Amino acid sequence: MKKTSTNSGFTIIELMVAMAVMAFGMLGFFFMQGRAAQGRLAGREMNRATVVAQNRCEILRALDYNNALLTVGSHPTAAEDEDIDDGKVDNQISTKYGNFTYNTTWTVSQTAAHDHSNMKTIIVNTTWQLKDNQKGMQTKSLNLTLLKSEEE
Repeated sequence: MKKTSTNSGFTIIELMVAMAVMAFGMLGFFFMQGRAAQGRLAGREMNRATVVAQNRCEILRALDYNNALLTVGSHPTAAEDEDIDDGKVDNQISTKYGNFTYNTTWTVSQTAAHDHSNMKTIIVNTTWQLKDNQKGMQTKSLNLTLLKSEEE
């Protein structure tokens, strides 16, 4: 008479292989979660920097064409910085959101338009520090450009 085995189930090798595959998949999942968190933080900081730069653009856009803050050159200058109430004399405007400080400067240049009207190009630059787990502290920068005409 032939003896038949009724053992059904998995061997220890099969279980170990299955656990290794599962562990490898979970490792990838956790790595992706960390990268997603870094991306979310970077996106939030870029959004905040955009808001800071847009606010400065709106302030500059509302000024008269011949205002001292719209003279050709880099701003704020040391003299202008003393008038800006951020508590520092560092030739930049500092805005704090959460744990980050956004520093804003702008550069004005004269632009000749095709219809010979006077125009100024204003480049608003906002910078901030962002910690990258792989690269350490990095300075990030955002530039917004606007045109201002004398007729506005």
